Amino acid sequence: MRCALVCIMVKVSVIVTAYNEERHIGRCLESLIGQDFDDFEVLVVDDGSSDGTFRLAKGYADRFPDRVRVVRMERNMGLGNARNIGAVYARGEVVVFLDADMEFPRDFLGKLVTPILSGEYHATCPGVEIIGNLGNPWVKVYGQKTRGVGASQFIGFIRAIRRDLFLGTGGFDARLGYFDDVSFHEKTGIKSLVVREAVLYHHNPDTAREVLWRNFWIGRSVLRRHKRSEVAVMLVKRIIDLSIFPALVAAVFPSTMFVGIGLFVVFWFTVARHRVVNASGFLELLKLRVVYVPAYRVLRALGFLCGFVYGLFGGGWRYVDTKLAASLSGVVVYQR
Repeated sequence: MRCALVCIMVKVSVIVTAYNEERHIGRCLESLIGQDFDDFEVLVVDDGSSDGTFRLAKGYADRFPDRVRVVRMERNMGLGNARNIGAVYARGEVVVFLDADMEFPRDFLGKLVTPILSGEYHATCPGVEIIGNLGNPWVKVYGQKTRGVGASQFIGFIRAIRRDLFLGTGGFDARLGYFDDVSFHEKTGIKSLVVREAVLYHHNPDTAREVLWRNFWIGRSVLRRHKRSEVAVMLVKRIIDLSIFPALVAAVFPSTMFVGIGLFVVFWFTVARHRVVNASGFLELLKLRVVYVPAYRVLRALGFLCGFVYGLFGGGWRYVDTKLAASLSGVVVYQR
């Protein structure tokens, strides 16, 4: 069923953006529905998914009509635009921006939004994100156990913010792609209070395809965020990650054998220095070092370089600010 927006106000709107997240969206929504904070809605923004994401989200909207709504976009418009569109259709005084591959303790939402609802602060973010799928080999070679924010009390990254403030300043700049979550601070100067007690679980890429896609997205966005000198260093590092291929070719021919050996040594030196976490023993560590680390570095490099070329030749995102999002066609709101 399709219907217009009904203005039933709540204190908090949790905006969950999702693009082809059928593997994760169910666990995310279950953990949100179970929150001990009561006065909130969940607004799933399906950013043009081609898998079963919308069907699963719609199922939750049918089961929990007073809690879950779904905004479906006919085409993929990028994370920043999806968040901006979600904020326009939200009903809450506070908007919270979360990802579909996250899960949350029962007290997460209440702890995150209380400083804003009390009127003391404009925006907040969690103190730590724990990697939630550390048992996966691709995640082990990703090299993270947590994502922290350091010792700062305030940072330029938001998870929750007053909705009127967010809408009034145009929202995130989607042209920054992967890095759009810092665009709001750079545009407005607004910083978030770090709520140390608010903890969430975030899944890192855990398949070869996800590793490739994540780094394509980073490469596509990198010129819009970093200085050219920084980008040049990144490109050199990713090209070194691909040195295994010319090394294997060069090693076949006597005239280039020493070049091949040199490239081979360079590649395996980078593999040896690669951070691996949560290995259960020597045999698993050996497997991760010999199989998964080389594969991860090659996939990371291929994704990044392909994304960089795509972004270099105009493959960026259009910026849909919060004023334009209100009149955008191709957006359907689903609710019971």
